Amino acid sequence: MSIRALSSEKKALPRARMAPVAAPQKSDKYRVSARWSEKLAKGGFVPVVQDFLEHYHALKPYNLTHSEAMFVIHLIRYKWDESAPYPGYKALAKQMGVSHKSARRYAQSLEQKRYLRRQVRVGQTNRFDLNALIVALERHVAEVARAKAAASKIRPEASS
Repeated sequence: MSIRALSSEKKALPRARMAPVAAPQKSDKYRVSARWSEKLAKGGFVPVVQDFLEHYHALKPYNLTHSEAMFVIHLIRYKWDESAPYPGYKALAKQMGVSHKSARRYAQSLEQKRYLRRQVRVGQTNRFDLNALIVALERHVAEVARAKAAASKIRPEASS
């Protein structure tokens, strides 16, 4: 069921049946609204994994530029599950504050780096398959973890 359908179902419920708002819990300090603000959180948010933010610039064999990383984050806005998102270039460009040609260039660059696969659809917007990027990121994070583990095993001996 879509989010839009769920929200319309909530609106359809009689007001008397709606549950009262619970008092804030200890874990509420991690809410998006606690990090930003209530007003901004109501506008929605995009889940971005920390590993992407920390490692996009060090991926192998090709790193991502800041602009390519922002393009990926904007694509993620449209990715609700395992399926490839399919926003239009004009929408992405407008949200990023760039020309639609720049948005196309970011997609082409990611495609040349083999992190993105565009699935062209006639009469519809392209699908943007990010699975190769996800696999490359997982591989890189695992390599970094292995290197850290190996480095922690090699400890310099205390000097006498």
